[in-house]
Amino acid sequence: MKTSRLLFIVTVLLISGFVRAQSDTSKTVAVLNIYSSVNDLKPEVAGSLLRIELEKTDLYKVYDKHDILEIGSQKGMQLTECYGKNCLLEVGRSIGVDYMFSGSIEQLGKKMVVSLKMLDVQTNKYVKTSIQEFVNAPLEIQAMIEITLRDMLGLEVNHEAFTTLTFFNQPIEAPNKNITNNGPRVGVAFIGGDMGDRLSAPEDEGGWDAIPVVSQFGFQLEKEYLSAGNFHALLEGLVVISGPEQQLFNPKLVIMNGFRSSSTGLEFAFGPSFGIEKTAKSYFDTEQDKWFLENEWSNTDTSGFLQPNPYPIVSRLDSRGSVKVAAGWVIGVGKTFNSGYLNIPVNVFASFSKYGWQSGVSVGFNIRKKK
Repeated sequence: MKTSRLLFIVTVLLISGFVRAQSDTSKTVAVLNIYSSVNDLKPEVAGSLLRIELEKTDLYKVYDKHDILEIGSQKGMQLTECYGKNCLLEVGRSIGVDYMFSGSIEQLGKKMVVSLKMLDVQTNKYVKTSIQEFVNAPLEIQAMIEITLRDMLGLEVNHEAFTTLTFFNQPIEAPNKNITNNGPRVGVAFIGGDMGDRLSAPEDEGGWDAIPVVSQFGFQLEKEYLSAGNFHALLEGLVVISGPEQQLFNPKLVIMNGFRSSSTGLEFAFGPSFGIEKTAKSYFDTEQDKWFLENEWSNTDTSGFLQPNPYPIVSRLDSRGSVKVAAGWVIGVGKTFNSGYLNIPVNVFASFSKYGWQSGVSVGFNIRKKK
């Protein structure tokens, strides 16, 4: 039983080898120039690369390039621009081959397209075709030809090379547009904490006798320093004046690091702020339940000597005080809405400092620029 099984296997292998040998030698093919639109890749070179890969398959008897040129010269045929079916048939019949191979290699934007065809000279029909799209890698032309040829002939393809070189279509994306929100800003802010209390306090108590809700007017400039697709990192500068409607003058410079998505318009930013404020040395009199300036202490003893002030002296916001530079911290989130090429940035922000906080909303406008 074992002997008969072994004989059967050997017989099958011999028959397969014989059939393969017959197919290798019984069919002849010729390859002329392959059309090429790739820089530095001449049609004759592309044809030679295909001829080499055909010979590697060992499926057909491939006519030598010089033999084809010699026959063409003897019969007065022009072979350098022979790409169409009629021309290929004429050449194939003249040199007496079974099949003519033709094709093209084209560079199209981000990809390279390799197309191969196998023309049966006897039936006047293309019997095999294959079109493959590859990444734009001109140095790998031969590997692309090999993959396309083996696919057309039904042979196993190098999976690693196929995965590396094949062009995979990406989702369609609208052209990126760079949202540059340089432009004016208007808004309103609510002032809270001790800052809000001092703002609304009477002037004779060192306040400003104002409402702790103020308008804001400003101008923003920004500079992109990092871009990755729809993600943008920005350096933003904003000059703001608060409360002009209440006879207040409170200029402020805000410098922020921002992050924005140009696809959604969402933005997040944070950074320091610098402005001016009036402060004075003050103390709180617990007996009178009232604040006084340091120089308003006037208690004297029975001898007429000024007694030491028992209350702690602190620096406090006061409209009667001296002007100094102050710093704070700002954080904001927002979204840019679009109407045609008009940007409308809307931001919600919060600002913190030693004496209190403020929060509000601002709106701006500018023209969107193409990236």
